[in-house]
Amino acid sequence: MKRSNTRDISSFFTKKPTTENASQVQTSEENPIPEINITRAPQPSAQGSSPSVIIPPPIVDIVNLSHDPGKRKKLIDFHPNERDLVRRMYIQRGPCQPVDHVFPKTLFGTKERRFNVKWFDSSWRPWLEYSVFKDAAFCFICYLFKVENTAGGDAFVSEGFKALNRIETIRDHVGKHTSSHNNAVIAMELFTKQKNILYISSN
Repeated sequence: MKRSNTRDISSFFTKKPTTENASQVQTSEENPIPEINITRAPQPSAQGSSPSVIIPPPIVDIVNLSHDPGKRKKLIDFHPNERDLVRRMYIQRGPCQPVDHVFPKTLFGTKERRFNVKWFDSSWRPWLEYSVFKDAAFCFICYLFKVENTAGGDAFVSEGFKALNRIETIRDHVGKHTSSHNNAVIAMELFTKQKNILYISSN
């Protein structure tokens, strides 16, 4: 009996894949290539801004803060978050008043003048300081609380007052009721009355 279906002789053989096809088959079946999803970083919209990164402020080395006013760093040069801590540390220490120092003499015209240690026992005691480093007088309260760029008493904050033959200038530093010095005194009084004020020991 004659078969109705005829098959081509090539159907009895398996087609051998080429080198190129074989590598593709092996890659796709045995070691599939992982799918990579590329996602772009979100861009800030016109209505909002990207999240900000909060960087903690530096920590001031309060133990090694110079007591000599001629060596002090300006208060404005400290980080804003450090300034109150610096103020508290200096308030705890008090003004720099080296009573045992041998004050050098300076010639003014034909007379010699020098800083008088008795000034520390006068009405200037709460604010008057002396820098051994610069041989000059400074204002403790103005250094801590004088508003930047306000007129009056700049010599007692920045470079120090050295014209010790002009004692009236030291006397006039306090000024009238609304002077920059007296405003600094008020600011210091308010500051020291704050609750939970932190005092730190230097030991």
